[in-house]
Amino acid sequence: MKLIGLILGWVGLALALGWSQQGLSQLETLGSVGERSNPVAQTIVEAMRSATGADIALLGAAFFNESATVPSSGFTADDLIKTLAHPDDEVVVLSLRGEQILQALERALELYPQKNNAFLQIAGVEVRFNAKAESGNRIVSVTIAGAKLEADRVYKVATTAPMARGALGYFRVWSRDQITQNTGRTLADTVRDYLKWQRSLLNQPAWVVL
Repeated sequence: MKLIGLILGWVGLALALGWSQQGLSQLETLGSVGERSNPVAQTIVEAMRSATGADIALLGAAFFNESATVPSSGFTADDLIKTLAHPDDEVVVLSLRGEQILQALERALELYPQKNNAFLQIAGVEVRFNAKAESGNRIVSVTIAGAKLEADRVYKVATTAPMARGALGYFRVWSRDQITQNTGRTLADTVRDYLKWQRSLLNQPAWVVL
């Protein structure tokens, strides 16, 4: 009985102090940012969407550090910021037509399932696609705020200034003239503000393979 009590006591202490082996060993990596939804990257992108009130947010895979890792829980703003290649980039908002958003999403899938620096980490939107379809015609459906994407509707899209200016080939999809809001806030600042009230990673994939 003494032995059992001692074991239970140690277990209770470990849990109280957050020393579970699972908690210590679980890390989220950024290696998948160029091919599928990544919880860390999605959380950062959601921070931009939340801060600006945009309909959706997006950021290309090249703007993340693929070698970085982040604890699955108990992470800090600095943990997330270190995964960014350019944390000082300004957060801005584009006004894009639905058809432009669709074009951008198709571009993100051009090399799928191969890694692609132009693959988009996205938030506020769910994209269902057929991986076996021909490149440029892979997307089956796009849903924003529970509604189907409308080709002629104008949506607010949060991103960083370099992306808004057409980085990673997206100048073929939109123009810098479509920037309608300059926040004056860096991506790092935006992440810090977001983590003041949100302390968990997004775990709902925005890209869904059919």
